[in-house]
Amino acid sequence: MPLRESRVLDLNAEALGVPVGQLIENAGRALAEHVRALPPSGRGVVVLAGPGNNGADGLAAAALLVRGGVRVRVLSPFPEGAWRTEGAREAAAMLPQEVDLAHAPDEARLDAALAEAGVVVDALLGAGLAGPLRAPYDAWVRALARHAGKVVAADVPTGFGTPTTYKPASTVTFHDIKDGMDEATCGRIHVAPVGIPEEASTQTGPGEYTLYPRGRWDQHKGEGGIVLIIGGGPYTGAPAVAGMAALRAGADLAIILTPERAWEAVASYSPNLVVRPLNGADVNLDDPANRVTLNSWLKKAKSVVLGPGLGLMAQAQKSVHHVLQRAAQESVPVVVDADALTALAERHDLLAPNVVLTPHAREFRTLTQRELPAEPEKRAQLVHEEARKLGGAWLVKGPVDVISDGERVKMNPAGHPAMSVGGTGDALAGVVGALLAKGMTPFDAARLGARLTGDAGALAAGEKSWGLVATDVVEALPAVLVRHLGRRLF
Repeated sequence: MPLRESRVLDLNAEALGVPVGQLIENAGRALAEHVRALPPSGRGVVVLAGPGNNGADGLAAAALLVRGGVRVRVLSPFPEGAWRTEGAREAAAMLPQEVDLAHAPDEARLDAALAEAGVVVDALLGAGLAGPLRAPYDAWVRALARHAGKVVAADVPTGFGTPTTYKPASTVTFHDIKDGMDEATCGRIHVAPVGIPEEASTQTGPGEYTLYPRGRWDQHKGEGGIVLIIGGGPYTGAPAVAGMAALRAGADLAIILTPERAWEAVASYSPNLVVRPLNGADVNLDDPANRVTLNSWLKKAKSVVLGPGLGLMAQAQKSVHHVLQRAAQESVPVVVDADALTALAERHDLLAPNVVLTPHAREFRTLTQRELPAEPEKRAQLVHEEARKLGGAWLVKGPVDVISDGERVKMNPAGHPAMSVGGTGDALAGVVGALLAKGMTPFDAARLGARLTGDAGALAAGEKSWGLVATDVVEALPAVLVRHLGRRLF
């Protein structure tokens, strides 16, 4: 299981009716039982508790151990009152008075406490760590390394996956083993179920929003994602909807390449779109000038959305192959949508790992020659099989979307029946393109894109009902992001 998935599962479980406090209690019980099963030393237990939910797991274990007659000391690297999550605050408030709790001890006191302990529980940082360790964690990990033979890590060793980590004697990991865990990095590994429902793993939920890449306070234009959209000709609204959806999902720039007959109409939809004409009535990359235009923008783009409004003309279909080949050479991820999917029916060799396909049921049949079953679970199994066989990441649209990269699979129940209106698929393609441009993996961009677009559709339908149109979904995207991410941008 990927490291960041722990936070996803916690929030999804909470949305399914399992409060985070219950997960913390279960994790603490698993830790306490593991410590009790170790050979007794008579020297007590020291719990190192960070300010988040990993620290809360350690605090819950400390409370249970004390009530069982074990002498426990808790050390926190931060001043009193610095608990960062509600779970940590509640766990700290429930500590028995017998627990010796010390905040921000100096290095000498920390080292002395670890030397005196019979068992040390590392509950500083869990699997949600991003980037290198900073102070004071780096010094605390160095102290843990000096006493590693008696350390039990909660979920993962602090610093796991970074250059600043250590190998504990054992690790009690929750729910599932995380990617990269083995005895060489984590000691003896014990997997403890903590009550996460199966649906938290198999369906998208609020937890998916934790994957959204936040910006930097000092970022410049383009660093938040440049999406190149190629399509239009017979249809002008589709590429414009995709472009506006990419911007509303957080991309900095949406560049649209569209044929001469369409470019003025596409540009008229919004001054926020950068629209450039291609020679000819349809997308035609046999034209040398058009290839020059494509190549110049591909060097700047962080993702491509290929297909909205493209049409089924032979030249446009042939151009799909050229775009995928050039994007592969430039290592630019591509969302293949709408009419561009037809061009892949006989060219499965172009399905690189960084290609996301967004077919509905009929387009899925064209691509695979297989019918999607009506039952969501059987549908998920078939999409998983085809993704594993053919390659790429698949986002198969329907009443319940199915997302798979051939290894993982998720179903997305978010949405509203009114999203059957034309153009919502173009919006979805633009959203996924924006997330790819921000650096997300194809599978993660597809599952968060499906969830975000579905939630936006449900929000907009609450106001518009069956009068919903695709641009209503686009305009609801920022409100959904604010709801799940807050107003903090960094």
